[in-house]
Amino acid sequence: MLNVKSVDEVFDIIKDNFSNYETGNEILPLRQALGRQLAFEVTAREDVPGFNRSSVDGYAVIASDTFGASEAMPAQLKLAGEVKMGVKPGHALMKGEAMYIPTGGELPENADAVVMIEYSEDYKDGFIYLNKSAAPGNNVVFRGDDIKCGSRVMAAGKRLRPQDIGVLAAMGICLVEVKKPLKVGIISTGDEVADINEEMTGSCIRDVNTYSLHSGILELGAIPICYGIVKDDFNLIEEAAKKALDECDIVLISGGSSVGAKDETYKVIDSLGKPGVLVHGIAVKPGKPTIIGKIGRKAVVGLPGHPASAFFIFRIFGARLIEVMAGGSFMTSRVTSGNMAVNYPSNNGREEFLPVRIEKKEEKNLVWPVFGKSGLITLLSSAQGYVHIGRGAEGLSAGQDVEVILF
Repeated sequence: MLNVKSVDEVFDIIKDNFSNYETGNEILPLRQALGRQLAFEVTAREDVPGFNRSSVDGYAVIASDTFGASEAMPAQLKLAGEVKMGVKPGHALMKGEAMYIPTGGELPENADAVVMIEYSEDYKDGFIYLNKSAAPGNNVVFRGDDIKCGSRVMAAGKRLRPQDIGVLAAMGICLVEVKKPLKVGIISTGDEVADINEEMTGSCIRDVNTYSLHSGILELGAIPICYGIVKDDFNLIEEAAKKALDECDIVLISGGSSVGAKDETYKVIDSLGKPGVLVHGIAVKPGKPTIIGKIGRKAVVGLPGHPASAFFIFRIFGARLIEVMAGGSFMTSRVTSGNMAVNYPSNNGREEFLPVRIEKKEEKNLVWPVFGKSGLITLLSSAQGYVHIGRGAEGLSAGQDVEVILF
């Protein structure tokens, strides 16, 4: 019999048993670090930018020289040359002078503002006429405005995005120490399951779960390793699980998690080592017979065989497990809101993850349940996201505001 636990209880079990998991570190060139987690916090070794620079094309000035300037009475300043990109200005700016400066150019010494070129007139008489005043700091990015030397720029465990790579490049960091990614093994079980390139005969079905789980693992920044399809035989599943457990940090076994004569996953997980099975049964729909086990410090998860159920359980609990063991957040949920288009009854006592599609009507989102028989994989491709229905709810009412977690 299943000893069913709530979603929150399972999340607590995952946190209590799999936090502080160590995968080791490696040093990578910056170009190869996208999607990886920082092993240590990054502290700035220099100011960014390293000099005062202009944020516009215009004229570097001493702000007080422009006070009171207007179209009727422009400020007349001596043109003292121009700043070249990438070249330090050759001399300081004196009172009553202005110097042409391009966007990104270094301000000459004493300059504390830039007037945009749109507010200037050049009559080729050796002077520049400015018809707009500037306050100190106008159109200037000062040294260290972006990053101060010695400041903490990124925390340990941060997953590096393209914009983060850009920040590290701005500081001249060409090698970065990151955590080694988790390895996640995938075993698909069932006498009826066949590889997708095989000709279907009798009552066979194609192995959907290996491919959907493989993609989901990649999305979370881990490395998927496939161990093929295993028949519903205790010894064969145990042999495959031992090999996967030896080589991986997490092992996913799809199929065989429910209670029945052919469902060997529970017995296999409990045979692999201590402490064994931690969870057998979660009060959710779909995926109630899910199994979570711990062998040493590693994790083994028994997923439902139905592709739709396996997908949801992996997305909710497998993703949480990977994030906890990796020590960082990988999946940023995109969320939108809308109104239920119809009434939807739910099972009281079980949390439900309802696949939905969104229809834009006037200024509102109408949220439609994606109806279908249990286990149909097309439920997922037809859905744009899901609505989480709480354990105590009896369903959703037409017109009710709901939050949709997008796929």
